[in-house]
Amino acid sequence: MVGMSVLRSAAAFAARLSPLKSGNTAANLLTRTVPRTDKVAVRWGHGKQMFVIKPSDYYDRRFLRLLQYYVLLTGIPMAVIVTFVNVFVGEAELAEIPEGYEPEHWEYYKHPVTRWISRTFYDSPVKDYEKMMAAIQIEKEKGDMRLTQLEVRRQMRQKGDGPWFQVETLDKNLIDNSPKSTPDN
Repeated sequence: MVGMSVLRSAAAFAARLSPLKSGNTAANLLTRTVPRTDKVAVRWGHGKQMFVIKPSDYYDRRFLRLLQYYVLLTGIPMAVIVTFVNVFVGEAELAEIPEGYEPEHWEYYKHPVTRWISRTFYDSPVKDYEKMMAAIQIEKEKGDMRLTQLEVRRQMRQKGDGPWFQVETLDKNLIDNSPKSTPDN
């Protein structure tokens, strides 16, 4: 402790002897004085080199690279397919329907890509109609069952029939069967 105190006072004395020198000297390191900040410490020459702290952009660049990769991975083949279909296949033309022929639901669309999407991914309007009618029938049956249950409950209450009008029977062990053992007495 005494040694540090002597070193500190010696450094302060040395700093007072040469006040024109600036920067981070040994005297400034040992004293409790604040070093002057009008000059930046320059090391290794070649001008002012500072370590600038900035947030990492690794994840931003990675996201943009992956986005570009996947857009190009799907975009280029889709552009080639659509161009091929538009150039070589072309749009459908309106023609007479032969007698007795019923067109499929995708044949009503003009563009081949739309026709393919309609044929592959969507159900026909007839199937959609049947599914809706089935759902309506199920709901109607549920409603009829509820109405029947309400009518049965009303009739049971009105006629006194049902589990709430029953009386519990006694336990068989409580019955005295002794008079039946000698009937002639």
